[in-house]
Amino acid sequence: MLLFLSSLQVAPSPEDMYGMYDKDGKYRKMTEQVERMRQRSEEAENDEHDRKMRILVVSLLIGLVPVVVVGRMVVSRQTWKENPKKTIQAMAITLAGGAALFAFNYGWFYLKYLHEEIFKLLFSLAVILLLIGIGIYVVRHKK
Repeated sequence: MLLFLSSLQVAPSPEDMYGMYDKDGKYRKMTEQVERMRQRSEEAENDEHDRKMRILVVSLLIGLVPVVVVGRMVVSRQTWKENPKKTIQAMAITLAGGAALFAFNYGWFYLKYLHEEIFKLLFSLAVILLLIGIGIYVVRHKK
């Protein structure tokens, strides 16, 4: 019986287990480093998600500006009573313009704040092409 009782040992604590198997502390350092990397990765993902949401909201607000302005004019002047067909056409064009404005701003902000290197390249290329286009236009229409 005494032999049986002596063979029973209390389960070692995690600290004791680290001491038994990780004498120089490399395993503990590695697990702590992995945990720090995981936390940084989660923080970066959360930060990127927050940026995307801010970009989406700002672009949506900018895209709604023409719709609100034209909608307010339609309501205040009551143009649908006089010419409903033209009013519907004007609202459709306004919605299309607002959607295009939203898409442009979303793309612009997305590239500028999330992919800065690509934005610099594309923006530089666009400016160069614009300057070339203006130069060609001026040369052709010079009197």
